[in-house]
Amino acid sequence: MKYKAVIFDLYETLITEWGHKKYTKSEMSSDLGIDSEKFDLYWDEKEEDRYMGKINFTDSILYVMEKCGGHIESPALSRMVDKRIETKSQCFEYVNPDIYRLLEELKRRELRLAVISNCSSDEVQVIRQTKIYGYFDQITLSYEVGMKKPDHDIYKKCCDLLGVDTNECIFVGDGGSNELEGARMVGMKAIQAKWYTNQLPYKRASKDGFIIAEEPYDILQHIE
Repeated sequence: MKYKAVIFDLYETLITEWGHKKYTKSEMSSDLGIDSEKFDLYWDEKEEDRYMGKINFTDSILYVMEKCGGHIESPALSRMVDKRIETKSQCFEYVNPDIYRLLEELKRRELRLAVISNCSSDEVQVIRQTKIYGYFDQITLSYEVGMKKPDHDIYKKCCDLLGVDTNECIFVGDGGSNELEGARMVGMKAIQAKWYTNQLPYKRASKDGFIIAEEPYDILQHIE
């Protein structure tokens, strides 16, 4: 079968969060001057809502402070937002050069390109300002569409925007959030990307029953 589109996951597929500074939950709790266990409890409570577009990063911080009986002044809150944006932006500076070469080759072959990502408001802001953004015909972000992987509807939404059927698409992802299973269930060919996760402190296992791509250019073997 000749495929018409390749859809990528974002984190640990196109870019990686490893190898550079991150604004961690422990740092955020320290900046707020509250107990880390309490911060984690209330921050994690809103994780689903952050991905589904029901609450943004700023309001998540305010929610945690309210639950902890604290208060944060606007300048301090702005500094936290800036830290978050800065560290998320750095992810896009750690792109395997072969990713760009792969995207260029896929475009040369006239394939439609897209991204499906589970992401929060701060990540949405960053993604649209990056170099890699310009390679894609569609970017489907959970925060904007109110659905997230592995919900079948987010894959279908992306395909509708691309103007292709799900069975005409290849989905490439590291395998988090059961994204490969979700892609396969809607009829996509699903490929596990290992080029970043192989370098993590713990090497992520290959998923049984899925095509494995150890390097970006391995994707080209499965286009036709």
